[in-house]
Parts: sequence; C-alpha cells; structure tokens
Amino acid sequence: MPEFVSPVIGGSDGATAYEFLDTISYVRVSGEQTGERCSVVEMHLRAGHAPPMHVHEDADETIHVVGGAVTAHTAKTERSVTAGETVVLPCGDAHSLVADEESVVITSTRPAGFAEFVAAVGEPTETENVPSTPPSEAAIARVHESAENYGIEIVGPPPTGP
Repeated sequence: MPEFVSPVIGGSDGATAYEFLDTISYVRVSGEQTGERCSVVEMHLRAGHAPPMHVHEDADETIHVVGGAVTAHTAKTERSVTAGETVVLPCGDAHSLVADEESVVITSTRPAGFAEFVAAVGEPTETENVPSTPPSEAAIARVHESAENYGIEIVGPPPTGP
C-alpha cells in the first residue's frame, strides 16, 4: 500500500465511466491513491435510482449533491438532500439513497473501498448517458455477490422500487 503524503488530484481526464447498477459512475480518487484512507466517486443517477438498504461495516459515507435531489433513507429516518447539500452516513447504520430526479452526487468513503467496489461490479462503458431503466438482474446479482468482499452488507430491498 503506497503511503499517502502528498495531495491527490482527481479529475475527469482519462477516467473510466462505469455503468454501476443504473448509474454512470467515475472513480475520481481511488483508495490506492490515498493509502486506502479514502476514495471519491462521482455518480450520475437516473431518476428513481435506489440501491438496496445496506451497511458499510467500517466506512463512513459522505454524499454531496451537486445537482438534483435525493432522499437519504436510514432505518429510522428519511431526509431530503438537494443540490449544494451534503449528508454523512455513519458506518454500521443501514441506509440507502433514492434519486428523486436525475441527480449528480459525489460519494466519498473513509476509509476507502467504495470506489473499488464500483470498479469491480460496474461495467466499463463508452457511453456517458445515464441509464433510463432500472438495473438489470445481472447487475443486481453482481452487487449482491460482491458486496461482502468490500465490507458492505445488504440488509434489505431498496426503500422504494427503482
């Protein structure tokens, strides 16, 4: 693991686009670049995007809404988060996110791991168009099959149907 002692700049030059569930996602800063301390993913969500309820065993997740609006769901609450707002979800708490409209979010986890999950289960794509349909059964299966390897436990269905 490389030591993280200098600033890391994540940008769009040469970034791979991944179709991850029903998003187009870009790993902007990988865990490898930060000595596994954090990672950053830019995600373009289709309206209705809703991953299953899940828990990050060891990672806090920060989601900054760049454009659009999402609803952050936990086992006990629902909170609307709009452009310019940020929600921080602590490790160990079940949560999900529903895109109320087509949205762009920046997702960061500390420690790293989510970016590597996106790259492992997403499919590289040449298109940068946000999918217009819910994720395929194959995409959902890849998430369920690999989540545990990245410290993610799937604990329930999406809070609303995608």
